[in-house]
Amino acid sequence: MRKELLSLTKDTAIYGVSTVIGRFLNFLLVPFYVNVLASTAEYGISTSLYAYIAFLNVIYPLGLEGAYFRYASRGEQEQGDHAQDKRFFSAPFNVILIFGFLLSVVFVLLVPSLVNPVFFDPKTDIEPMRPMLETILLYGVGILFFDSLAIIPFARLRLERRAKHFATLKLINIIVTLALNFVFILGLGIGVEGIFLANLVASVLTFVMLIPSFAKHLELSFDRSVLKKMLPFGLTNVPAHIGAIMVQVINRPTIQAFLGLGMLGVFQANYRMGFTMMIFVSLFEYAWRPFFMRQHKTDDARARQIFAKVFTYFMLISLVAFLLLSFFLPYILTTPIFGRSLLRSDYFEGIPIIPFILLAYVFQGAYTNFIAGIYIKEKNKSLPLITGLGAVINILGNLTLIPVFGMMGAAYATLASYIVMSVAIYRVSNTAYKVPYEWGRVFILFVLVISAFVIERIVLLGKIITGEPTTILLRIGLVVITIISLFLFGFFSSRELALIKEVGRKFSRQKQKKPDGLA
Repeated sequence: MRKELLSLTKDTAIYGVSTVIGRFLNFLLVPFYVNVLASTAEYGISTSLYAYIAFLNVIYPLGLEGAYFRYASRGEQEQGDHAQDKRFFSAPFNVILIFGFLLSVVFVLLVPSLVNPVFFDPKTDIEPMRPMLETILLYGVGILFFDSLAIIPFARLRLERRAKHFATLKLINIIVTLALNFVFILGLGIGVEGIFLANLVASVLTFVMLIPSFAKHLELSFDRSVLKKMLPFGLTNVPAHIGAIMVQVINRPTIQAFLGLGMLGVFQANYRMGFTMMIFVSLFEYAWRPFFMRQHKTDDARARQIFAKVFTYFMLISLVAFLLLSFFLPYILTTPIFGRSLLRSDYFEGIPIIPFILLAYVFQGAYTNFIAGIYIKEKNKSLPLITGLGAVINILGNLTLIPVFGMMGAAYATLASYIVMSVAIYRVSNTAYKVPYEWGRVFILFVLVISAFVIERIVLLGKIITGEPTTILLRIGLVVITIISLFLFGFFSSRELALIKEVGRKFSRQKQKKPDGLA
């Protein structure tokens, strides 16, 4: 088991380096936008269109990425079949190419009529901005098309465990996007339009760089037997993905409709501050999906034990990270660096949503863990019901809570929807595919972390961005007490305690060892 866990850790680390660096560079664009764009409404325009792009990113690939993983995966000892690999790659790629092209043509023709529904603002007249808004809609269509073409080639790199190649291309994409944002917005002064032009150029470049990795595996034909397997599986997943993406982005148009583009910009800037937790969940998912299929096909009984341990360790890392970020991220965001803070002062009112977004990502990670049984037993027909339930809760929550609590209502609704989805998918998955999850340990962990968080909220009465030494000491103390309590309440097994002691001894010996030549 240790070997398999190390394998998952290694792949996660490689994806993690690229994802962490890439998302960090992407994260740098948030303080750049909020400090350079003229108003919160301009950032709201960007947020609004990207919400629709996120939704259509589910439609364009027709769910074929998951189908490709399902049918092209092999066990650890299985030998590859080049002809079969070409058929499994070409069929989904060619379908996405044709469908994406036709859909893009339709959107290009509809651009003039899409401006008002996409960028509606009850507080601002958008008509003077119409030419610019039409242009960024065209850029958005191009981004959707080229990003969809890259999906199966990137999935193939993951399936073949070419994590370094995958990571390099993802990093190049982010670096090009970042650099062009500076060129277009600062250098050429084209404002929010530059955000989408930079993204389009990076998307085209990334696809072009992918071509050498898959050209020899591409046939300009469709294998009907492959499509008969993949299309039903993929299309069955589309409603589930739509529900999942609605959970993520439905609050954007709702906030826009109730509070306007300016407040949407404030919400999005602070939502993005949960990037650290998002990075962890994303990099785990990149490695997790090919990993659980590979382990299941290699030794299913052993795989179930591994999956249980993975979930426990995932929750340990993510919940401790949630506590640390909830306590200390507000200081980082509001402390001036060279005269400027990461968030401009007119964005500060959104900071209270951050802990709830972080916790929502924790439950999204739990959902990702539980999805293993769904894919292994091909119970993906249940996913639309699960994500649909989450979407309904999020929609109703937003409609009910935003008028009362403003953007905090959107944060509450997001958290509630992820909790419900993770519980629902666990019930369905574990009925079909039993995994001996260590619920006792996870319960101890959850109670200790949430107790520390609640105590901090009660003591500080919601003043989460105060910088007095006493509040900092309180938060440090709560973190230390939580970690000590994990040992006192028996969270760690005897084997894990022995491993921790061994690591501690090695660290102590290395620290005491004198450098060469100084004896």
